[in-house]
Amino acid sequence: MITISKEQNALTLVSLFTVAPEKQDELINLLVSCTDEFIASCPGFISATYHKSLDGNNVALYAQYENMEAFQGVINSEGGKRMITEGSKIALSSQRFLCTVFDTREANSK
Repeated sequence: MITISKEQNALTLVSLFTVAPEKQDELINLLVSCTDEFIASCPGFISATYHKSLDGNNVALYAQYENMEAFQGVINSEGGKRMITEGSKIALSSQRFLCTVFDTREANSK
């Protein structure tokens, strides 16, 4: 199970992509396949979560790494390079930023 917690001290990559609706599945399938084939076995990679907007115009990737060194290793790996190169051909635009978890909230259990 994927954990999002400030105690984890993970480095988080949030990538937001704008796509033509007919390209949404193509992009998300690329992200998933690159992760499965290459990135999941990279040292320091923790997890990735993929989101599709309901209108088909956006894809979001939330990925966690142990530290900056692990992140750099992933983006310089074969899968990371493929994801960036091929993803930029599919997406109309993209925005990426690195962050850490500040806090989390869950529903109150009764």
